[in-house]
Amino acid sequence: MGLKVLLLIARRHLFHNLFRTGVSVSGVAIGVTFMVMLSALMTGFETKFVRETIESSPHVTIYDEYRGQTDEFAAWASRQMGGVARVDSARPRETVRRIKKPLEILKALRALPEIAACAPNVTGTAIMNFGTRERGMNLVGIVPEDQEAVSSLDKYIQDARIYDLYASGGALLLGYGVAEKLGAKKGDTVSIKLRNGDSRALRVIGVFRTGITTIDYARGYTLLSVAQQLLGLGRDVNQIVVRLHDYSSARAAASKIEHLVRYRTESWQEANENFLSIFVIQQIITYLVTGGIMIVAAFGILNVLIMLVMEKLPEIAMLKSMGFTAFDITLVFLLEGLAIGALGVLVGCVLGYYLTEFVGSLPIKQTGLVESEHLVMNNVPRLYIVAGAAALACTVLASVLPALRAGRLDPVVTLRGHA
Repeated sequence: MGLKVLLLIARRHLFHNLFRTGVSVSGVAIGVTFMVMLSALMTGFETKFVRETIESSPHVTIYDEYRGQTDEFAAWASRQMGGVARVDSARPRETVRRIKKPLEILKALRALPEIAACAPNVTGTAIMNFGTRERGMNLVGIVPEDQEAVSSLDKYIQDARIYDLYASGGALLLGYGVAEKLGAKKGDTVSIKLRNGDSRALRVIGVFRTGITTIDYARGYTLLSVAQQLLGLGRDVNQIVVRLHDYSSARAAASKIEHLVRYRTESWQEANENFLSIFVIQQIITYLVTGGIMIVAAFGILNVLIMLVMEKLPEIAMLKSMGFTAFDITLVFLLEGLAIGALGVLVGCVLGYYLTEFVGSLPIKQTGLVESEHLVMNNVPRLYIVAGAAALACTVLASVLPALRAGRLDPVVTLRGHA
């Protein structure tokens, strides 16, 4: 029979009991709604974290050490004895680590096609004092124009520019969290304790706020030359940071760079691996929960269609006696399941959009890994496509068994049983 006729029969079945059809559609719609909202919620934090990380931090970092570095004395003893030496309870030598020939390394890196920019850094722990308050932090010495090309720090600075570091030989940019804990603000002078016990005064010329708490609550920036003096590195550096044209290729680029320079090189994914693994677990939990909702909705549709087949046994027998084939009958019930799924997906996507927007507007302050005044929602079309495809797949699969059963019915036996 023609498809138009089969569609008319399917529509008649669905409109015959609107309450039952509405319940089935509602089950699919609820599944899609919560799948969209939960996916937007779970991926929202991940998206914000990745976006802020790749904007405010380097894509690749070169450290002043070698990967898998062994004890120096053990290595020397091994060479002397022509074998492998093991040293227990060895006291590490107090040496200042540094990257040798940084200018040559920077020149080689800038020649690589995948690298957009790179910058030298001097980094080390420092103790800041402001009045009676004291706080440890990670002090980073930078060349402002080189650092800006790598990490786009300037847009996160409040009431100042990164180039203001040149205004004074002792200028300092503080992370929002560090400044808050110290009680310091722009224009204040803080003191930093040096390794030899002396202290050095630095003037706060601005406060930056990236939204990543691991940066805002633990970092401060000063000029490279100032950090070199404070940390006793002379004219050397102990870190080189790199920005790539494609941040997603950071792992491969880090491996290539490490092979080139020999120093331990780390991609942003490796540096934040613990946090990224948490997001993966969140996504698994989200899909398990929403998948369970969809399975429940699918069983509801299965039950509705089975009852519909039982209710329409005489009609199915009459249709077959009029020349409708088993395939025609099967297709009718598949179309009914598909119609329920499509309508449920449509309603669910609309409700999911407005629910996502509503939840994202709630004034819930977040101060954990990602700092935000609201719940961070990732309301993108991809989530609706995934949710819709999953819902349609569930409804079609749930429709197969009743449809096949209806198609296999023998009209003679059916009519005899209802005579």
